[in-house]
Amino acid sequence: MKISYDPNYDVMYLRFCEGNIVDTVEVETNILIDYGPQGEIMGIEIINASTLTKANPLHDIVIKIQDKAEA
Repeated sequence: MKISYDPNYDVMYLRFCEGNIVDTVEVETNILIDYGPQGEIMGIEIINASTLTKANPLHDIVIKIQDKAEA
């Protein structure tokens, strides 16, 4: 997973995997989901991220890695 933030455009992108994006759907105002050829979620784009999250979205990131999903 890769998280990027462009402060010039105030856009945050969460990339879950590499590959071709075949469709993008705006699921809510300024929140877009990119889908791959098999319908898998490739990434999520948040436009105007600082207004939807906080002033500096990447300042405080907590990383939690787990081997498998919790039931």
